[in-house]
Amino acid sequence: MKAFKILRPQGAATVVSGLVLSFGVAQAAPFLYAPGDLVLSFRQVGGASDYVVNIGKAAYFSTLAAGATITISNLSVAQLNSAFPTLNGLQWSVAGANRPPLAPGFPLQTIWVVAPRLDPAVRSSGWLRKGQYVQGTAAGQIDAIGFNAATASSTLTAGPDNTATGVVIPTTTAYALSPVLGDAGNYAGTFQGNVESATAVDFDASAGNLSRADLYELIPGLAADGTANTPGRYLGYFELKPDGLLTFNTGISLPPAPSITAIAYDQNVATVSFTTSGTGNYSLRASNALGAPVSSWPVVSGPVAGTGALVSLQDTNAASARFYAVEVQP
Repeated sequence: MKAFKILRPQGAATVVSGLVLSFGVAQAAPFLYAPGDLVLSFRQVGGASDYVVNIGKAAYFSTLAAGATITISNLSVAQLNSAFPTLNGLQWSVAGANRPPLAPGFPLQTIWVVAPRLDPAVRSSGWLRKGQYVQGTAAGQIDAIGFNAATASSTLTAGPDNTATGVVIPTTTAYALSPVLGDAGNYAGTFQGNVESATAVDFDASAGNLSRADLYELIPGLAADGTANTPGRYLGYFELKPDGLLTFNTGISLPPAPSITAIAYDQNVATVSFTTSGTGNYSLRASNALGAPVSSWPVVSGPVAGTGALVSLQDTNAASARFYAVEVQP
């Protein structure tokens, strides 16, 4: 979702609390789960059942092209309706964690997790990347949802509500979502905020109602210049409709990649000029060293709207050796 131009001057485990040290693939019949899978979770206050769905590898969602829209076909409307008498006031979230065995290409304790939109038309502010140890605690909770679902599946009779991709779990069992997610939806206090979206109390009343949640990729660790708590990478948004249809949309196509045309220094201030199109919002990222992904570099200025002409942004803390990237988002 971003374009840059860079220039230098084993088995399932029974879990009650949610925390689990798990390795391998959970193959409890019939629901299947492995670390690195994205798991979709539904619950309802006072409900008799929770519903967990494996929607595929997180790495797949990480590499989708801009402008793509896919239907989450593993979500079964029949299972959803069996688990809940109504979709009004439904709490739902999506998350995955890179735990052993690791998904290639991503560091240990990478987290993929949604942030709810308070207004379906306004993108959430997102989540911050944390250190590996901090993210590892939340990653254990996320991983527990998948392994708990597989273990619950092995105790239930196979049938329409217990399949390889989805399982309806009675809330009276030890495998319910509440001990893992906690009352506040922050993985029992191990994560930085509430990950659950809530459908409206009259969600079923109109086919035009929407519930959206933004998906972020949180690679653990510091930025290349040592900066902590940098923003996660935005991947796109999930959209739930009253008929039970869930889609994932990576957003509109990006404007053309900007080109840095000049960098001017005046004492400790660097002014970076670059090309823009008539659409898009542009931010200046900076780092004192190469090596880390550009998306992890801190934003030092912006965003500013494109005009179709040259635009400049300033770094007021310019070092003698500094790398710059201009990022554009829709």
